[in-house]
Amino acid sequence: MAPEPATSRRRASRAARAALVAAGIAVGLVAAECIYRLVDHGPYRLPEFRYPDGRSVPLAEMHHFLRTSGEGVAREGPSGRIRPHLDVRFWYDRPTLPYFDADGSVPMNANSLGFRDDEFDVEKKPGEFRVLAVGDSFTFGLGVRMQDTWPKVLERKLRERRGGAVRVINAGGAAGGHEPDGYLSWLESDGLAFHPDVLVIGFCLNDMGNVPLLSYPPASPEPWLGGASHILNAIQRSIEQRRLIRVSWKDLADIVRMVPEPWERTRAALVRIRDLARAHGVRFVVAVFPMMSLLDDRYRYLGLHQMVDEFCEKQGIEHVDLLDRFRGRDERDLWVHPTDQHPNDVGHRLFAEGIFDFLEGTASKPAAR
Repeated sequence: MAPEPATSRRRASRAARAALVAAGIAVGLVAAECIYRLVDHGPYRLPEFRYPDGRSVPLAEMHHFLRTSGEGVAREGPSGRIRPHLDVRFWYDRPTLPYFDADGSVPMNANSLGFRDDEFDVEKKPGEFRVLAVGDSFTFGLGVRMQDTWPKVLERKLRERRGGAVRVINAGGAAGGHEPDGYLSWLESDGLAFHPDVLVIGFCLNDMGNVPLLSYPPASPEPWLGGASHILNAIQRSIEQRRLIRVSWKDLADIVRMVPEPWERTRAALVRIRDLARAHGVRFVVAVFPMMSLLDDRYRYLGLHQMVDEFCEKQGIEHVDLLDRFRGRDERDLWVHPTDQHPNDVGHRLFAEGIFDFLEGTASKPAAR
C-alpha cells in the first residue's frame, strides 16, 4: 500500500532539513578551519643564534655554542669563557613580547672580558660593591635583552638602595660550564680574581639530574586525518599533553633518587665553592630557581626544592628559594616564547627582586659551619 502523500511530504521535509543541517555543519567546520589557519600559521620554527653574516646555530645548542665560542682565544688575566665581542642575535619565530625587534630578534653581545655584560675592569673601584652572578642559561638570559637579565636588574636595584658604585657581573654562560661542578674550576682560576663581595649561584633544578619540563606541547606520533586539519592538530596536542602530565612523575625528586650521581656531583661542588668563598672572605648565596612549568597545584618539583633546601641548611650555605614568587602564576606569561620556557623579562625581574630582598634583608657575613 503506497504511503499517504502527507507522510511522504513529511519524510522528504525531514530529509531536506537533515541535509541542510549537515551542509551547515560542514560549511561551519570549513569556515572554522579557514579562520583558525588565518590565526594559527602552523608550527613554530625552532629558535636560533644568528650571526650578522647570516649563519645560524640552533638555540638548543646554547651550552655547547657558548663553551666553544671562546676556544682558541688568547687570554691574559681573569676572564669569562665567551668569545670577547661575540655578536649574535637570539631569533624566534613570531614572538609576541614587546622587547623583540621587527625581525623577531634580541641582541646578544659579549664584552672584551668574555661576559654578557657591559665593559668593566677586573679591579674594583674604591668603595665599589661587587656581586658575581654565576649560572646557566637562566642567568645568562636566553631570549631576553641584557638589561632585562636578573643580574642587571639586581644591579640597578642595589644601586638605588646603596648608592655609590655597584657592579653585578653576569657570569651566566661564562664560567666554562652550565652546572656547579663546572663552575668550580673557573671560580678557582678566574672568577674570584674579580674580587666579588658576594657570589650568587643561580641554581636550576636540572642541576640535580635529568629533570624534565612538563608544559611543552608534545608531538603526536600519528596526527588525526594525517595532520590535514590545524584545529584537529591543536586538539590532539592538547589531549596528548594532558595525558602525559597525568601519567608523568608525581614527584620529580624520584628521578634524582633513582639516578643520584648528578646531584652528588653538584653537592660536592657546592661544598667546595662554599669553602673557596669563605677562604676569600666572600659571601656565598645559592638562589634556587623554580621551573617555569605547571606553577599551579600540579607543580611536580616540590620534592627537589626540599632536597636543595635541606642540603644547604645542613652545609651552612645561605640560600633563597624563589618558588613562592612564582606559585599560582600562568607559566605561559613567564616564557620567552611557546618554544622556549626560559624566563622572559618578567621572570628575570621576579628573580632579581627575590635575590635583592634576601641580600639586603639578611646578615652579610657567611653562614657558620
